[in-house]
Formats: sequence, structure tokens, C-alpha cells
Amino acid sequence: MVYVAGNPDAYPLEYYDREAECYAGLFPQLLSRFSAQSRYELVYYPTQGADRRSHLGKNLQVDLLSGYTQDDSLPSGTQAAAVLHASVQGEELSCYLCFTRAAPQGLQEELEAFFAAVPQEEISGLLLETPSPTGTPAGLYPALGALALAVLLLVGALLLIVRRYRKKLAKTVEYVESDLLTSLGNADHLRRHYKKLVSAKNRVLYCLIYFHVDTDRLHRLTSGDAADEVLRFCAQTLRGYAGELDVLAKVSKHGFVLLKLEENPAQTECWVTEALHKLRTYPQVYKKAFEVSVAACIYPLREGEALDEMVFQAGQEARAACDRQENCVIFSDATLKKLHLEQKLRATVEQALREHEFQLYIQFYVDAKSQQIVGGEALSRWLHPEQGLLLPGIFVPILEGEGMIHRLDYYCLESACAFLQELERRGVDHFFLSCNFSRDTFAQPDFALQCRTLIERYHFPRELLIFELTESVTVRQLSTIRSNMLALKEYGVSIALDDFGEGFTSFSDLQEYPVDGIKLDKRLIDNILTKPGSAIVRAMIQAGHELGVTILAEGVETEVQAQVLRDIHCDVIQGFRFHAPIPEAEAMDEILGHIQQGTAPL
Repeated sequence: MVYVAGNPDAYPLEYYDREAECYAGLFPQLLSRFSAQSRYELVYYPTQGADRRSHLGKNLQVDLLSGYTQDDSLPSGTQAAAVLHASVQGEELSCYLCFTRAAPQGLQEELEAFFAAVPQEEISGLLLETPSPTGTPAGLYPALGALALAVLLLVGALLLIVRRYRKKLAKTVEYVESDLLTSLGNADHLRRHYKKLVSAKNRVLYCLIYFHVDTDRLHRLTSGDAADEVLRFCAQTLRGYAGELDVLAKVSKHGFVLLKLEENPAQTECWVTEALHKLRTYPQVYKKAFEVSVAACIYPLREGEALDEMVFQAGQEARAACDRQENCVIFSDATLKKLHLEQKLRATVEQALREHEFQLYIQFYVDAKSQQIVGGEALSRWLHPEQGLLLPGIFVPILEGEGMIHRLDYYCLESACAFLQELERRGVDHFFLSCNFSRDTFAQPDFALQCRTLIERYHFPRELLIFELTESVTVRQLSTIRSNMLALKEYGVSIALDDFGEGFTSFSDLQEYPVDGIKLDKRLIDNILTKPGSAIVRAMIQAGHELGVTILAEGVETEVQAQVLRDIHCDVIQGFRFHAPIPEAEAMDEILGHIQQGTAPL
């Protein structure tokens, strides 16, 4: 494929037909014929009628610069060739094509040979047949001029009305296609400009970069106004990476899309990484005490895929990268295969819930001193009939996206209640079980009522059921969360703060919430072997004990970590150092086995 930068004002040799939105004239006709007869496909680079030959040639975005005559100054750094001689209105002209360094080897020789073989009489015929840029025969201009003069006053009034209407229409379109927070275009703006700029011919020159900003986390860590300021900072920063033929848009509350014409695709990941670094500097620039979590997905445009589909897929990957705390990912066939799997799972998740494909798994907690099992955490696994056992990292985002996560939460709660009831029936009445709930479920006004209604169907000591509240709670949800917690505690259920010490949760939350326990975040445990890390965890445990709160530590993977936790008086430990998650049937056998051995849970 060979790209040509045309001259929009060289009629009749070459000009831009604004009605047809393409180049016309002698050169386009002959180059089209050359394409049909050769191994090259010559395509005019889209410029919407602007003369951008010098810019495009300098940046090596095109192979040929067209429409030059002997009166024109030929651009430096190109190889010029007089490809034909023509007579225009009795004047003999030499017409030139200029070849940039990007032109394929051998192209110049083949084009010169082609033009040399075109008879002069045929060139003259093509020039005579070339319509004027307005599509009007030249002989009619005087008559049309007189007619236009005669109706000028009448048309002037209409033009004024039309002009005002167009201005209003343009303002309306601008308003509808604008993101009010950042003043960028929105998804509709991106769609409209995508249709203008991208075609089957130049698709390979573009790529789509999706920048995902974790706005949910921003709202948890700070106020809504501060989060908005971060998004405005991101918009302003990304503007610096958008060129003249690029489109930058804010397409969702989480994401920005930059549709970029890449001069050097090999450098894309470098500048994207640089942009991500700049976006993360917001807290340092404005002296803020929180982090900006952001990641990107580089998505080369794929043939046959609609824009909305590409934006969605890029957004999914950017979000996943952000969750994994990665920098940027490049969309590939393997990525597409994974997304197709997610789409397939999304289509069957309703059936999976209905047919009880989600299984209860339990990961035990042990007493820090005795290392005996004292309780467990209720976890979900999807036993898919075709894909096998799927972990929460795969299906939880799907359920959240489908607005069905609350159904899994209640499903898991009911499974946990049934497990505790069976333990009670078998004489085990001191094993506790904790359940996690999404923030959206916990923040529902009827959450406490729904839980009580479900729990009432089972018989076991209510204090053995623990509800874990994650750190992902927004300020706007605090009153509802607190109300639900008080109602559940009054009913007898225990409450624990999950991921304590990371992000939203802090010592002040122990005053806000009536909790029975706190679960130290895994990142605290990962750093516990350092002097600062050990000091921080020790202070948290001491403060918790003074408030009468039980301290649990998750993510313990080594005996060294476990020993440090014992030394600083942590109460309960969970992690692969002791037990991995196992199916509920195996967990039941393990617990009953302890009883038979005389080592029942405390």
C-alpha cells in the first residue's frame, strides 16, 4: 500500500472535490489506473482538503507528494520526477511527483515507465473531461454569475438564516458531544471523528489507547471534588499527546481514549509509559496524600471490528491491568481469546446461578499461638461445565458488570449458613465463618433485612457468622453502611473490617463502626519483615486490643511471617502457610477430624 499526499488546488491536474470528499483530476485518474495494473495500491492520504504535503512528507507518513509543476518549489529531502508533460489552456506544463524516503524501492522507476507510456492525446482528453471543482462547465459561468447577481438579495436573507441555524446546530452538536467535567469530547465525539478519519485504507496507521483511571478508588480515598480535579488533570496531560489528526475523548467515568495516528508504532509503548508516569504525579504536583491508580491498553485497530467493540475490549484490558497494578498492556490475539471467554461466561452466568454451579470453598483461620483451626472464610468458585473451576478474579468482574454481584453475595451467605447449621447438628459450636460482601450489596438500604430473612431459615449461634466489610466504601455510603452494621450486630452477627490499613480503612473507622474484628491487609503482611513494616503492624495490633477488637492477619505465606505475628500478639492468622481454600465437604471432614483427634476448634 502506497500513500499519496495530494494538492487540493491544482485543478485540473489534481484537486480536492469537497462534495465527493476525495481527490479528483488527471493525477488521481492515472494513479488509480496504475494501481489496477501494478502490485501497488495507491491511496490518497485523508486531509479534508488541506494542503499538508510538506508536513506529511517530513514525517514520512506518505510515500508520494503529488501535484507539483515547474513553478512550484519542490520539497527538500525528496526525489522528484517529471512524470508527464501536459498542455493546460494552451500552456505547456511539466508535472512532478516527489518520492519520500518511505517510498518502496522500484516504485519511482515503475511510475515513470507507466506515465511515459500514456499517449499525449489521451492526457489531453482526460484534461478536457475533468469537471471543474464545482462541477459546473466553464462556459456557463457568466450566465450563472448574472443569475446569482439577480437573486443575491433574496438568497442573502436565506444565507443569513442558514448561517445562524448552522451555528446553533454546531453549538448543539458540540454540547451533546462534550464531557462537561473535562471539556473533552465524549464517546459520540469519538465515533463521529472516527468515521471521518479512519478508513479501510489507512486503518493500519492508527491505534487506540485506552487510559483507565480507578475513579472508584479515588472516591474512596478522597472527596468527589478532588477526584474530579484528578480527571481534569488527566485530560489536560493527555491533550499534550494528541496530534492534529488524533482524537482524544473521555468515554466513561473511568476512561479516556486517544485515537492516534502513529508515525512510529515501535515508540507507542514508550510514550504511553511516559504519559502514565505524568498522570501519577498529580499527588506530588498538588501535595495530595493519595495515589492515582491508572493503566493503559494499546489496541492496534483490527479489521472487521466496530469502534465500540474495540473501545469496550481495550477498556476491559486497561481496567484489568489497573487491578493487577500493571503499567500498560498491548492487545493481542491471546487477549482477544480471553475476552471471548469472558463474553461466553457473561452469557451463561444467569444459568450458573440458577443451576448452582457456584461452589462454597473454605480457607481456614488458625489461632496464632496454638496454630489450631478456629474458623474459616467462605469463598466462591465457579465449577463451569466446560471451563472447569474458575476463580473469583475471572467471574466477579463479570457479575459486577452485569449488576448481579448481589445474587452471588446472598448465594454465598446462604451456603455459609447451611455449613454452620450442619456443624451445629454435628456438635461443633465454636467454629466461626466469615463472608465477604461487595460494597454495593452492603450499602443497599434493605441489606440487613434481606440477611436476617435468609439467616432465619437456619439454626446456629449467630455470633459465629462474621460479615466482612471491605475498605471499598465511599463517603456517600457511610450512613447506610453504619445503619446496616448496627442492625446486624443487634441481631447477633459479628462484623469485621477487611483490608485494614490500606486505602479507606484507618483507626478512625474503629470509632465510626461497631466492629468486632479487623483483618490486616496482605500488603502489610508482605512488608512485616522490614523494620517500618513490623512497627506499623505492631501499633495496629496494640490499638486494636486496647479497643477490645480481635486482630486477624491474611496472606501469611512463610513461617517467618507467622512467627513475627505471634511475637507481636496477633490473634488469628490465615494464609497458604497453613491452609489453602478447599471445598466445603473437605472442610467439614477436616473440622470433624480435629474433633475425633481431641483437637476441636477453640
